[in-house]
Amino acid sequence: MNIYIDNRSGLPIYEQIVSQIKNQIISGTLADGEALPSMRQLARELNISVITTKRAYEDLEREGFLATVP
Repeated sequence: MNIYIDNRSGLPIYEQIVSQIKNQIISGTLADGEALPSMRQLARELNISVITTKRAYEDLEREGFLATVP
């Protein structure tokens, strides 16, 4: 999964993540049922806070784009 963060963008980082994941799901780049990186792993890869990835994942789940599986 490729996510690019633009620190000069006017959009908050979590919204950039949400937008890019949505686009990848809609375009078919991310297949139905495909596992995403954990919140901690994504935060580490993007060098951002876990709280930011948590907010992005929660927004995506609330909108029906993700389902959390323990």
